[in-house]
Amino acid sequence: MHHASPRGRVKYGEGDASGVTLAEELVRHLRKAIDGASKTERGVLFSGGLDSTVIAHLAGRVGPVRLYTIGTSGSHDLMVAEETAELLGLEWKPLLLSDREIVDALVPLSEIIGTDSPLTLSFELPLYFVCERARENDFLSGQGADELFAGYMRYLSLPSPELRARMNEDLDALLSNGVAMERAIARRFSKEIHHPFLDPNVVAFARTLPTSECLRGSVRKAILRDAAANLGLDVVVGREKKAAQYGSGVMKVIKAEARKRGVATIDLVGSLRRRRETV
Repeated sequence: MHHASPRGRVKYGEGDASGVTLAEELVRHLRKAIDGASKTERGVLFSGGLDSTVIAHLAGRVGPVRLYTIGTSGSHDLMVAEETAELLGLEWKPLLLSDREIVDALVPLSEIIGTDSPLTLSFELPLYFVCERARENDFLSGQGADELFAGYMRYLSLPSPELRARMNEDLDALLSNGVAMERAIARRFSKEIHHPFLDPNVVAFARTLPTSECLRGSVRKAILRDAAANLGLDVVVGREKKAAQYGSGVMKVIKAEARKRGVATIDLVGSLRRRRETV
């Protein structure tokens, strides 16, 4: 596990007399994005990781929030999220899912977002279940931090110019496709989903960052770790990312169901749909 070094002390803007660091400027933009998202009681999609913990902490300073974590029994996200929510002093609600509930949601979710991709479905299932079961109408997500601040393992081997191009490409794909899918899921349940990291001002700020502030040696999302440290969130500063589909246990269930049915994982949803149509 790597811990971000106490850096991020580069001034924002040449000759900035305010002495504001890049990490502090990032927090300032995030605060504005969260303040502007909604003034009502809000839910937060919460894995206990770096991204969602920063969002939950900042949202909790604005007004009442409830943190939601989905997972199967004994899953990584449920264990980590409970511990982190307690440290934050925020209300936490686990949504424990059975294998059957996960499998039964695949076809309805695929019809909402227009894909049978197991990877995409497994990633979006947490939002689906939270919107279906939570009482709040507005939700905050940490989606976008990986694309903005070099959070993916695949970025580690890229030289700086190629890294920036790949990050921009991934971010553009998220803004054009991923956000639309998540908004469609929320609308299905008459809810709204907000992505503070994808606020236009946060995105504009992030695009100006040198890649060395995002990927610092082998430390990914370095500037966001600096921001978390500045906020006193030491518990997540060195925490490594575990993708939602794996941390929640959802992908394990999907693969097991495909094996049980004797189909390739990628063909599972089509198999489930055909069976439903013949019943």
